[in-house]
Amino acid sequence: MVFFLWLSAQGMWIPAMSNILSQRDMAWVIPYAFAVAPFASIFSPLIFGALADQKVQAQKLVGALGAAGGVTLALSFASLQYGWGGAWFFLSMQGLTALISAPMGALIASIAMSNFSNPDRQFPLCRTWGTVGWIVGGLIVSALMLDQSAYSGMLAAGFRFLMGLSCLMMPVTVPEGKKSNDWRDYLGLKAVVMFKQRDLRVFLITTVLLSIPLSAFYMYTAPFLVHLGSATPSANMTIGQGSEIFALLALGWISKGKIRLLFLVAMGAAVVQYSLFVAAGINGGLAAAYIGISMHGPCFAFFFITGQMFVNRRVSGELRTQAQALITVLANGVGAVMGSLVCGWYFASVAGLSHHWLWFWGGLAVMVLACGVYFLIGFRRDESEDGGDANVSA
Repeated sequence: MVFFLWLSAQGMWIPAMSNILSQRDMAWVIPYAFAVAPFASIFSPLIFGALADQKVQAQKLVGALGAAGGVTLALSFASLQYGWGGAWFFLSMQGLTALISAPMGALIASIAMSNFSNPDRQFPLCRTWGTVGWIVGGLIVSALMLDQSAYSGMLAAGFRFLMGLSCLMMPVTVPEGKKSNDWRDYLGLKAVVMFKQRDLRVFLITTVLLSIPLSAFYMYTAPFLVHLGSATPSANMTIGQGSEIFALLALGWISKGKIRLLFLVAMGAAVVQYSLFVAAGINGGLAAAYIGISMHGPCFAFFFITGQMFVNRRVSGELRTQAQALITVLANGVGAVMGSLVCGWYFASVAGLSHHWLWFWGGLAVMVLACGVYFLIGFRRDESEDGGDANVSA
């Protein structure tokens, strides 16, 4: 239920936000709207992860954060609907929402994997309900014809608030780490010890680099679909979550295999996705765009979900929540901030060219390919992929 409610809210407002802002002649806000939330989320996941590792029961913490995030999310979209404070009030509320909500993904993942008897098999199956929630959220928005309405964000806020309350039903997850007065513990910085190991370091750096071109998916796919003639872009984008369900179900069975291969398949799927977007931009057909969207599922599941399980195997209990939080900071914080600004600048740079969608998606495909080459060269320690005992500790 928690995964379902959490990601159904995300599926309601994230795909719709670009079109909501464009409808209000606020297209210039799009890069900043997608950057302010990741910028805020650079700081909070590690701090709240450290609290869950040392001081506070994780299910209580994520419940409080979920309910508070629902309130600030409602305020941000209400400001658009009712004209409160203009763009800067909207951006400030988005930033506050991210500051509160950014740790939730890492906390929920940590709670789940801490209470599963076989996390590698059970976590992908449980996480599938979140993907189902995203699909349901997108379909509800399009069914209610809210693809360009701020009411989609306000509806999402209600789901987010319910998610916070439902966290009270999650298993009690007590802190495993020792209480400490070390300032690094309060800031959640001990997880950076993962950078000392080559395989983890390459994975974490690749996470940042790959998040840059992938940021464009939620920023510009919905406007791209409208450009191609789609009247229901939010529903269309749930195709990616549909394929994600199959990828997650498969991941539950193949995650004991070669981690390196799964990561490479994920990046290959992203290259195919953007290449199909190029084809759609050339011929103006939605079919290629829909197939491209379906590549989102294996890309997300085989890289980011596999990455969470990979890190969970490799770190000891007292660092696991902080380690998951570090992935959140790098992917949804540092990488997403850079991606929002870089993709926003790049889109503006090519917007005046003929066949600008070709140049835009084609350039992003090249960026993903470069990430794959770096990972292929750097990640060599296959003996770390067997799911052995945790060997990274504070």
